[in-house]
Amino acid sequence: MMRGVGRTLAVFECFSSQHTSRSLQEIANALKLPKSTTFRIVASLAEAGYLIRLKNHQYCLSFKFVRLAGLVMSTLDIRSIARPVMEQTAVLSNEMVTLNTVSGNERVCLDVVNTPSPLMSVSKPGEHLPLVDGATAKVLMAWLPNAERHTAIARAAKAMKRRRAEFAAELDRIRSQGYAATHGERVLGLTAVSAPIRNVEGEVRYCLTITGPQIRMQPRVGVYVKLVIKAAADISRQLGAPV
Repeated sequence: MMRGVGRTLAVFECFSSQHTSRSLQEIANALKLPKSTTFRIVASLAEAGYLIRLKNHQYCLSFKFVRLAGLVMSTLDIRSIARPVMEQTAVLSNEMVTLNTVSGNERVCLDVVNTPSPLMSVSKPGEHLPLVDGATAKVLMAWLPNAERHTAIARAAKAMKRRRAEFAAELDRIRSQGYAATHGERVLGLTAVSAPIRNVEGEVRYCLTITGPQIRMQPRVGVYVKLVIKAAADISRQLGAPV
């Protein structure tokens, strides 16, 4: 039963913005299954209305997915998806976990999961801060589209009195390694580690951040980095981000 479900889901995963339609053989190759087996799965999905057989004998996803996507969009938002992961990460790290987004030249805190000893002065839901320094701001800037990123770098470099090229290189490193970690940069005595959250298009407009006392976090920063990367990846997966 579970194998059948897995194969069905694998058929759906065959399609992307680069491959909106596929032949039966292409689907079979992607699933690494015999063509006869693939035909039975594809035929069942077509009969159920999830796939459409085109005139050129290729298959594509049907508009049924648009309706289902609309239902998802109307019942879930990023906070609903992220909250359980944030709570689990807060338990594992014993530190504060925040969900953040970018809006213009600011970063916005969307949700916070505190520890028994909350850092109330650090981040609060709905708080707007300049997109300048700290792990959260740097992750959000690092994945901005080129034009927005260029403007953000110029603004942040000026505010921090740093050379633009140097700051741009730091953001490139963050993109390459997949996270940012800062120690006492935005708030003295605090360490923050942040990782990007990708949406269904693979874009980064959100990030997850773990924040806590530098004296406690910095010696074990690698542990927190692994936690935040995994948590951000879990949320991205639930948002439908490309694998």
